[in-house]
Amino acid sequence: MGLTRIQKIKVIVLSSAIIAFSASLEAVTINKVVAVVNDEVITQQDVDQLLSVLYAQYSQEYKGDELLQKMEEVKKDILNQIIEDKLVLSRAKELGIKVTDAEIDERLDYIKKGFPTEKEFYKTLETQGITIANLKDRYTDQIMMKKLVDYEVKSKISVLPSETSSYYEKHGDQFIKKAQYRVKNILIKAKDEAGFELARIEMDNVYNKLKQGEDFDALAKQYSQGPNADKGGDMGYIEKDQMLEVLDKAIFKLKTGEFSEPVKSEIGYHIFKVEDIKYGKPEGLEEAQKDIQLMLFQDKFKVMVSEWLSNLKKKAYISIK
Repeated sequence: MGLTRIQKIKVIVLSSAIIAFSASLEAVTINKVVAVVNDEVITQQDVDQLLSVLYAQYSQEYKGDELLQKMEEVKKDILNQIIEDKLVLSRAKELGIKVTDAEIDERLDYIKKGFPTEKEFYKTLETQGITIANLKDRYTDQIMMKKLVDYEVKSKISVLPSETSSYYEKHGDQFIKKAQYRVKNILIKAKDEAGFELARIEMDNVYNKLKQGEDFDALAKQYSQGPNADKGGDMGYIEKDQMLEVLDKAIFKLKTGEFSEPVKSEIGYHIFKVEDIKYGKPEGLEEAQKDIQLMLFQDKFKVMVSEWLSNLKKKAYISIK
């Protein structure tokens, strides 16, 4: 299940306390040097502290074997990521890139707005052992690195109109709009096993009424527990992949005017009716060009930033112990 907005903001705060500012590890480890980058050292504690931050973040999104797999993937690249961060910061300082107090305060204000109250924000920081000074230092580094990448990489990338039109000609089939279905629904909610059994019985009753010709809108207003019940269950137009897979399968095989059999999901039972279908049409170049430009820009950025980082590494003294 996806994170709520507040959970995501808390994850950002946690992640922003990276390396030097994260809480001490419970296990005592030998703080040996694992790498040297120019005149800076990277210790095992640096690596372990970053891993603990990432684990806290990923554990809110993944569980069990999937979480272990994610962490194994992270471990393979963690030292390289720390090395690259140090190289980028070193280059930014070399060029004299500055960060203003206003820029830092803007980032802090954005984070604060993700919490119900400012008191909750400070309470979360205290729980994680993080101070405002810690956050300001980390945000200074982040903003500085972004400015450097914008200056040395992004500013040198351009996408020509001829590249956009050429891509469109070769990949026009990618720019066909998805069909849009105007859907109505009836939802009967359930939480536990007994609730699901009662919901199934009630929904079977509704389904039989529909088969006997009773009005869908009237039944939705009478029985549905969905947020759009008072509108006859009208959900408006939706596209495939906007709903849970099990619901998608029930909806997108229907024709105009047809309704589904009762469908079980994690929140209860549903019946859907398709009122109208707008079939997908190819997008013209003018409609698609912004998406194409962004796609081509991102492809170029990945290549250029990789080459740029490679050059920074070649010019630096890096010793991995």
